[in-house]
Amino acid sequence: MNEIFLRAPATIANFGPGFDIFALALDAPYDLFKIKRNDSGKVSVQISGGRDSLPTEAEKNTAGLAAIYFLEKIKAAAGADIEIIKKMPACAGLGSSAASAAAAVFGLNKIFEAGLSDSEIIEIASRGEAASGGTPHADNVAGCCLGGFVFIRNFHPLRIEKIDVPGIPIVIRVRRKSGTTSRGLIPDELPLAHVKEQMAWCAALVHAMKTGDFEKIGEAVNRDHISEPVRSRFIPDYAGLKKKVLEAGAFGCNVSGGGSSVFAICPKNKLDYVAEILKRHQDQDEGPTEVLKTKAGNRGVMEIHEL
Repeated sequence: MNEIFLRAPATIANFGPGFDIFALALDAPYDLFKIKRNDSGKVSVQISGGRDSLPTEAEKNTAGLAAIYFLEKIKAAAGADIEIIKKMPACAGLGSSAASAAAAVFGLNKIFEAGLSDSEIIEIASRGEAASGGTPHADNVAGCCLGGFVFIRNFHPLRIEKIDVPGIPIVIRVRRKSGTTSRGLIPDELPLAHVKEQMAWCAALVHAMKTGDFEKIGEAVNRDHISEPVRSRFIPDYAGLKKKVLEAGAFGCNVSGGGSSVFAICPKNKLDYVAEILKRHQDQDEGPTEVLKTKAGNRGVMEIHEL
């Protein structure tokens, strides 16, 4: 195999109370990739589609950096050409950068017949994420690689668990970040009472995912002492918006990933109504609101026949 075509899904990481440990793969949107082996020993990145200006220098792009780490890992003399076709919003907390890193390592593992395990692929892809978030983190790339709901059960060595999920109805109000990552603003310490609540909410979410109870999934997603209080500050009138969404019948609402998009878990019969509420909520510093109606998906990065 000399080249491969791939599809990689969007993901919601820091899913509810699961900061850096939970992620959910989505059925849509997704990005497309063409990855080809070359003999130059170098990694090149090309990007088309999308509305955002993303870096194409390999060391500054998550796909490029992940590819560099992969080639170093297997001690390959060859290089790689990576073409990314953007179908999902970038810089919005939907795992766009993770999809690029995950697809790069997944595809190169196939091309070079390296035989890496899922955990090894995720670990290398998470290092590629440092090109975007500043530090390696595995939640988004794990969700993108494996699909479904994933949680990190151990960091050293990295161990990931996946739960297949039903088609949880989700509506997302897309809002791109106004600046760089807010990861550095997350507190290092929490009061003990908050720690106990956070642990309880995490356990409740895993149980709800196992039982497929949409309402309990929403209830658990709705709670967070770590990421939401920080990242919601960058979303104008977030508290008011969340209140309206919950009053409209959504089971749960929170910030998506590293921000600044907002997602809601909904009953199917409330999806359109909640989407309309999210669409009507306008910010003074942004243009027309983009709202996506989607669902959870169990497919991670997958090979396709053509772009």
